[in-house]
Amino acid sequence: MSLETRNGKGEYYVRAFRRGGRIVREYVGSGWLAECAAAVDELERARRAQRSAARSMEVEQLDLLEKMIADYGKTAEVAAHEVLTAAGYTCHQRGEWRKTRASA
Repeated sequence: MSLETRNGKGEYYVRAFRRGGRIVREYVGSGWLAECAAAVDELERARRAQRSAARSMEVEQLDLLEKMIADYGKTAEVAAHEVLTAAGYTCHQRGEWRKTRASA
């Protein structure tokens, strides 16, 4: 998407986009019409970039939240292990906790 000049005969605006896997160029106009179309396209590109940045920020926040939840789960698991061990339980092969037998 740019203002182009051919053979020194003034500027005109051309949009390039994909259609069916091919790049297609579309003539928009020249003069003030070309400048207006270029400005509108630039605003649309800026809006898309802003939405993309907002989405990436949301993804980063969700990744951070997921990490915090995983850390909390690990901490809770370690705390439960310590409490059950202190209470006289042992963890067996399949994660089953059983009370140890009292030694006679």
